[in-house]
Amino acid sequence: MHSYHIHINGLVQGVGFRPFICRIANSLQLAGWVSNTNNGVHIQFNASEATAVLFYKNIVNNPPSNAIITQHQLKKIAPQSFNGFYIQQSNNKDKPDLLLTPDIALCSDCKAAILEPTNKRFHYPFTTCLQCGPRYSIITALPYDRENTTMSKLHICPKCAAEYNDINDRRHFSQTNSCIDCAIPMHLYDATNHCIGNNETDIHERITASLKQGDIVAVKGIGGYLLLCDATNETTICTLRSRKHRAVKPLALLYADIAMAQQDMQLRSFEMDALKDKTAPIVLCRVKEDAVNNICKKAIAPGLDKIGLMLAYTPLLLLIATAFAKPLIATSGNISGSPILYKNDDALENLFEVAELVLTYDRDIVAPQDDSVIQFTNNGQKIILRRSRGLAPNYFPNPFSEMTGTVLAMGGELKAAFALQDQRKLYISQFLGDQNTLESQTGYKATLSHLTKLVKANPEQILIDKHPNYFVSQYGTDIANAGDIPLLEVQHHKAHFGAVLAENNLLECNQRILGIIWDGTGYGDDGQIWGGEIFIYENHQMERAMHLNYFPQLLGDKMSKEPRLSALSLLKSLPQYQYIIRDYFSKQEWDYYQQLLQQPAPLLTSSMGRFLDGIATILGICRYNDYEGEAAMQLEALARNCDKNSGEFYNIQLVNDRLDWYAFLEELLEDYRQKIEVAVIAQKVFYSLAKMVGHLSHYFRIDQLAFSGGVFQNALLVDMLIELMGNKKQLYFHQQLSPNDECIGFGQLAYFKMLNQLHQQIISTTDNIASEQYQMNN
Repeated sequence: MHSYHIHINGLVQGVGFRPFICRIANSLQLAGWVSNTNNGVHIQFNASEATAVLFYKNIVNNPPSNAIITQHQLKKIAPQSFNGFYIQQSNNKDKPDLLLTPDIALCSDCKAAILEPTNKRFHYPFTTCLQCGPRYSIITALPYDRENTTMSKLHICPKCAAEYNDINDRRHFSQTNSCIDCAIPMHLYDATNHCIGNNETDIHERITASLKQGDIVAVKGIGGYLLLCDATNETTICTLRSRKHRAVKPLALLYADIAMAQQDMQLRSFEMDALKDKTAPIVLCRVKEDAVNNICKKAIAPGLDKIGLMLAYTPLLLLIATAFAKPLIATSGNISGSPILYKNDDALENLFEVAELVLTYDRDIVAPQDDSVIQFTNNGQKIILRRSRGLAPNYFPNPFSEMTGTVLAMGGELKAAFALQDQRKLYISQFLGDQNTLESQTGYKATLSHLTKLVKANPEQILIDKHPNYFVSQYGTDIANAGDIPLLEVQHHKAHFGAVLAENNLLECNQRILGIIWDGTGYGDDGQIWGGEIFIYENHQMERAMHLNYFPQLLGDKMSKEPRLSALSLLKSLPQYQYIIRDYFSKQEWDYYQQLLQQPAPLLTSSMGRFLDGIATILGICRYNDYEGEAAMQLEALARNCDKNSGEFYNIQLVNDRLDWYAFLEELLEDYRQKIEVAVIAQKVFYSLAKMVGHLSHYFRIDQLAFSGGVFQNALLVDMLIELMGNKKQLYFHQQLSPNDECIGFGQLAYFKMLNQLHQQIISTTDNIASEQYQMNN
């Protein structure tokens, strides 16, 4: 009999790892202990060599379902004496070095318990176990134990304590455990800010009655407050939009279960799997023509052919959705443009501007998160549109694990998310929104502070976007200056390209890779606004090989909000067609912009996003963007519903280093003048872009193509690329990240790694030359 030590690192806290170890140890009749520390799970025990190896293999080969093991080690230690096998008290003496467990959606066992009348947790709205419940949103310190969460101030009853200490119970050492006898207190408030209910049964009845009479109810979720209302009541939906200042941006639906969702939605197998996944994202799906529940499709997603839906991912939401028995609108509890509200006091102060009732409870949130959003193409390619609750903050496997030191990448300004590389672990923050308001900037700073304090990270290198006016870049510069930390600027689209390369393990690729990087806005190396870029990656270097031909950037960021300005800019070179958009401007505006177009443009753009905006306006689809990407999304929806695919396309000519769109636009305008159906033209637009990518591949003789940028959130375009080239060329898309600007921080890390590799390559080459010269001289 010998003594052994096992160290397991990775995502091993908050997933039931210690109870799992105890059960295996008991089955093998081992004596010893298991403990959480800041660098993972540690186990000491006595066993024969054969039993020790068996124990070790059982742990490594069959870990808990939510666990991720990144490192593991078994070693013999000095003889120890143990009395039975037990869970030892955690310690936090080391610097944290582990993955952080994300929030986990309601599991099937807890769902069954909530809905079973004979179960002691019947209708208890905070039922959790080792396999589900809040994690990242409530962690205040590491390691993960109840005293290091916002559950610490809530008492535990004798029955829950017995479950907690029973090795055979599925809630053994479940840190979020509670029941009706030690319930997390709930409070329902009306518009007078008066508490009208603390009793759970009464609260649920009042909420159901309020929803049925057309009210809006604010309910606290895992990551923040949600606004709920009847998805079949158009008047209520319009009221919600008016109060929330969200005129047309699509809203999401909440269903109690998959069976109800199938009554309204065309759900394919991969969409159903995603909806039922432990991450419980919003999934964009198409509505059935014969939807059973009479949801108000046009009011929910104006001009679009898909609606986002999710299943109830917390017990509280499940009880509300089940009692209401119809689909509910579920949207972030905020005023449009501001971060999601997550503090009880803030919700009570602000949400009565929108809701008739506000439901709070006493489990605090420390890491606010919106719901994650994904969609699938017809070919089953997953596209992440927003990476947040359930997905953040880990990224694994880490392509930068060999990188030494702590590196903080600040990310981009729009759809912000920072990335932190620390001790071989990579953390990417939840979606933090557009940083154009003080509230969003405050939220960004708070999230960065929380995560860095949680893992005790002190950045030794700061990476920022090259744009001089980005808040996140200025903030990164301030941090660097305050701590005398090295600072590196990374061009926006090079970060995009680096992100998709790193996601697909291509940074070490010895073949040339063509990068198609299309988005809305990014500050270019030449001082212009880039966004329609073609890069070549080879030998750890990126070259801008081509770009969409420049056109005037009118009035800065105003152009991204008004697609009519993009149309006017494109039509500068085709004045004979400007009559098409003349009525979209007042006489005063028209005269002003005509004068502006006659002057040399102080700023130019190659943005594919603005190009598509302009086309959407020319086709009469959208003049103003009420939300980012609205024009392009409506153009895509129109194209997807076109049942005519002639195989025809518009020509984009490759002239020197430019993608010349003049012929493309001229042909499109002629189709429009000939009164070709707008949906046919829209379909032809995206097919033309896909054909052009194939032409670029042939032109450069490169068969490995990587795609990033917000334009590739377009499921129709991605499908066209797959159908045209998927069997002939190697296509690379994002895997765990969105192609939009949420991937920029990750891409900044990739670019930093690329520079280091290039530096090492130069040093190695220089050393070899010096060695050869020395040998020649001697």
